[in-house]
Amino acid sequence: QSVGSSDPAQDMDEQQRAYNARSMLVTLQKVAEWFGSVRGRRKTMLLFSEGIDYNLNDIIRAYDQPSSQASSIIEDIRETIAATARSNVSIYAIDPRGLTSGNEDDITVGQFADSDNPSAGIGQGSLRNELQMAQDSLRTLSEETGGFAAVNRNDTREAFDRIVRDNSSYYVLAYYPASNRRDGKLHKIEVKTTRPGLTVRARRGYVAPKGKPAPPPKTGGMPLDMYETINSPLPVSGLMMRVFAMPFKGAEPNASVLLGVEMRGRDLTLDANSKVEVSYLAVDTKDKVFGARNDALTLNLRPESRTRVEQSGVRLFNRIDIPPGRYQVRIAAKDTAKGALGSVIYDLEVPDFYKQPLAMSGVAITSLGSGAMMTAKLDDELKAVLPAPPIGQRVFPQNDELAIFAEIYDNNTKAPHKVDVLTSIITDDGRVLYKNVEERDSSELKGAKGAYGFTARIPLSEIPPGLYVLNVEAHSRTSSDTGVGRQIQFEVVPAQR
Repeated sequence: QSVGSSDPAQDMDEQQRAYNARSMLVTLQKVAEWFGSVRGRRKTMLLFSEGIDYNLNDIIRAYDQPSSQASSIIEDIRETIAATARSNVSIYAIDPRGLTSGNEDDITVGQFADSDNPSAGIGQGSLRNELQMAQDSLRTLSEETGGFAAVNRNDTREAFDRIVRDNSSYYVLAYYPASNRRDGKLHKIEVKTTRPGLTVRARRGYVAPKGKPAPPPKTGGMPLDMYETINSPLPVSGLMMRVFAMPFKGAEPNASVLLGVEMRGRDLTLDANSKVEVSYLAVDTKDKVFGARNDALTLNLRPESRTRVEQSGVRLFNRIDIPPGRYQVRIAAKDTAKGALGSVIYDLEVPDFYKQPLAMSGVAITSLGSGAMMTAKLDDELKAVLPAPPIGQRVFPQNDELAIFAEIYDNNTKAPHKVDVLTSIITDDGRVLYKNVEERDSSELKGAKGAYGFTARIPLSEIPPGLYVLNVEAHSRTSSDTGVGRQIQFEVVPAQR
């Protein structure tokens, strides 16, 4: 399309092309910025697209024409490439059209012509130009960000293999520029090597930021490195953790969510006065933050306790109060001596324990053998109902015994009734290996809304090694009851010492 055309139809078509181009570029920019808080690694963005449906050559030629969209698209391209550079993101474009030579013999001039204007047909030359324009845009976005474009091919296996190789073995080089001016200009970079036979593929430059620098983030009292770790969109693996979360009824309308964190002893500095910092928060679907808090665990261990922690690890608990809804629970930890950081992102759905006729808390699970792991901070509410602290481990030997606890919340006060609580162990093909039913009566609650505390002990000696589902269900003997339940997958292994 020519730029600045007096034909209204052509002008509308140009506006649509420009809108599509800008929408794609803005999306790429936002994804790149989202990756910005992922530190210490190269990031890859796979772009499955037929390219920008806008002539990049016309953009350059028409930049000074006020009536065109060229200046906005140029700015979007610059901002997208700058965002990928800041976040260390490389774009690899995949053209889903496959092999397209642009020389289709079955397309003739005028085949798609307007019936009232035969001269308005789309010919082979026009189609080839459109195809070349779109493929060039994919090449530009990929090469300027350190990736490559897989276009004009039906078999993409080689391209995916190359993407994996690119991101499995690479060097991260950094330097401080001579000037830190925030001029918003493109600064070229050339990377050279003196070793013969090597080909260097690197970014061609970076766009300096412009304007005043952004103010430091408000961390809510959290150290900056912990704040960045807990807000990373991907888990950070510098310090390994096992995390579990169980919602219980809290002060109306909130739930009290028990958070458990288990860390391996061999990952921690266990010298005298060594310290581990742990931060918690929950983020809802509207990005609102709940329950942000920080803990510090000082490890002053006797020799026998140190050996125990080295072998089995350490566990601690905390609780946060949040309203019903869907959340990402984020937990970050830091070994202050090593500087090692780690994080876990846990998806959690919190029911409304006050409005549902019948509801169930999370199921706390432990075993007689779980006491081997040292617990630095117990949960006061569960230590009276379980023989050992709740655990995140889901692999148990046959000579162990499971212990579970849950609360069933009964909000039906209209008539006396009974509630059946079913506990079962189910195989992957649906067979029931263990089943127990316990009956509870609403008279226990004296006609008011309340909770039945439910505990069970399950020996594993008769359960063969394999994968299973622990199923806990509750059903009220009322006509409106639909039942509630929780399922936990676990594994039984041969008996151990």
